[in-house]
Amino acid sequence: MPIESERLILRPWKEADRQPFADMSADKDVMQYLLPLTPHDAYHTWIDRQIENHERRGMCFWAVEAKQDGAFVGAVGLLPVTYEAHFTPAVEVGWRIARPFWGLGYAPEAAAAAIRFGFESLQLPEIVSNAGVANEKSMRVMAKLGMLRDLDGDFDHPLVPEGNPLRRQVLYRLTRSRWLAQSAAPGV
Repeated sequence: MPIESERLILRPWKEADRQPFADMSADKDVMQYLLPLTPHDAYHTWIDRQIENHERRGMCFWAVEAKQDGAFVGAVGLLPVTYEAHFTPAVEVGWRIARPFWGLGYAPEAAAAAIRFGFESLQLPEIVSNAGVANEKSMRVMAKLGMLRDLDGDFDHPLVPEGNPLRRQVLYRLTRSRWLAQSAAPGV
């Protein structure tokens, strides 16, 4: 099942991934635009939920490792959106990369591999992504992936508490037909 890109492998979770994921989730810079996880959630609950999603749906936020040395890079993948919003039902692509690997292009590389899997293997009609309105780095990744901002799609995330600056989200979309056209374009 592993999904490979040039430098990365997206794969099911292993016990050995729990501590690096918990360490990454304790990094305030990594979590700046994400809701915090308790140490227990970072070590157990979040990963267990990904394992369950992979088993039930064939998709999750997979563990990402570097091909070069097997280092744990982060978590990237696809998940059905579990809350109600104007764009649901939907499947989202998302990423969380450990700080030592920032600036290397790993988020767009791994997300592109997940998107390819979603459109080719799962035959999804569309993949979405969202981020807090201040999360410019994630918006740049979405644009690199060929996703388009839905200018009428901004929304208040129902799982983020009122008053939290992460509540207001931007929405990006990528249809399978657009992805196929981009993939067929020269130089892609």
